[in-house]
Amino acid sequence: MGAISYGPVKPIPDLSAWAQTLQRIAAEPIEFCQDLPTIAQRFEAWWAHDLLDRPVFMATANADPNRPITRRLELLDQPDAWFEAKFTDMLRTHRVGDALPNIRVDFGPVILGGLFGAEIKFGADTTWTHAFIDDDWSNAPDWAIRDGNRWWVLLRTLMQLVAEDAVGRYLVCTPNLGGAGDVLLNLRGSGQLCTDVVDQPQRIREALDRIYKCWHGAFTEMYRIALGQGAGLVHWHRLWSNRPWVIPECDFNALIGPSQFKDLFLPDIARHAATVGRAVFHLDGPDAARHVDALLGVPEIQAIQFTPGAGTPSALAWVDMFQKIQRRGRSVLVICPAEEVLALCQALQPEGLAIWVNTALTPDALDALFARFCEVCL
Repeated sequence: MGAISYGPVKPIPDLSAWAQTLQRIAAEPIEFCQDLPTIAQRFEAWWAHDLLDRPVFMATANADPNRPITRRLELLDQPDAWFEAKFTDMLRTHRVGDALPNIRVDFGPVILGGLFGAEIKFGADTTWTHAFIDDDWSNAPDWAIRDGNRWWVLLRTLMQLVAEDAVGRYLVCTPNLGGAGDVLLNLRGSGQLCTDVVDQPQRIREALDRIYKCWHGAFTEMYRIALGQGAGLVHWHRLWSNRPWVIPECDFNALIGPSQFKDLFLPDIARHAATVGRAVFHLDGPDAARHVDALLGVPEIQAIQFTPGAGTPSALAWVDMFQKIQRRGRSVLVICPAEEVLALCQALQPEGLAIWVNTALTPDALDALFARFCEVCL
């Protein structure tokens, strides 16, 4: 496959300075993670499709099952109560392996839609966005983030609140801005956007270009706030990086064919990755997996994360795909149940392999799994 061409990349002038700050933070222990320097080295090896000593292993457990840990979305309009709950959640989280202590400024998926004026409904652990763009796109937003936008003000407020407290103690985890294709999915509706892919592709291209510019501003602001305070930051995959990185995503690709994805959405994904310089693509579910070959044709993407999807929890069923990704010189992040961890480690190359355990286990059971993992992998 030939190289993917994309529109002009808007540079981020602070990338080099941010990398220097991240490297300084990674060189020293922090209060809630004395092993940060070694964990950071392990992640750096993973980014390079290499191995420090063993594959990356990330897992957490609730150390106090009588107090459920949720995303605390219902507290977003009460910053002090939100922070208190999130900080307590962090303290009650039993971390294993390379899991990093963090407080996530979490608005649910695709907060860019809210930044463009969409109506978002919040529950304790989920959000949903009301589509509103008409068939002729006459009422589409102007794809600008207003300084007075409620969610933009709150995003910066909470990022600042966490960053000021996190310095030298734990990490800031950023909100999921969402991929541009998924912004359109939320604001237009799935059936309508599928129709637009066929009937109005130019409207989609124009919107993707506009959304890219606003994503750029929001992404830059999150790094500016956290690193300006001297706090390290991660994104929702919780991977450490000594350089800024991004998670391009397009869950909408599960609804369209390979040629439509490659033509309309892959160039925008490649541009996001090229803008930052490090990228892990979020491949969500079996219907999205058909696009893996197209993604492997994008050199700007260093790694792919795969979620098996609801109703199909087995990651072992996708070993062939993971092996293909590794053969193409990319790292993989596999979200999997606890009972599949050891089999995956035996089936895949240890270089460039990261495992994220998504089974709810007790702390003791998780410790036992990690001990067995180390026996197998070291």
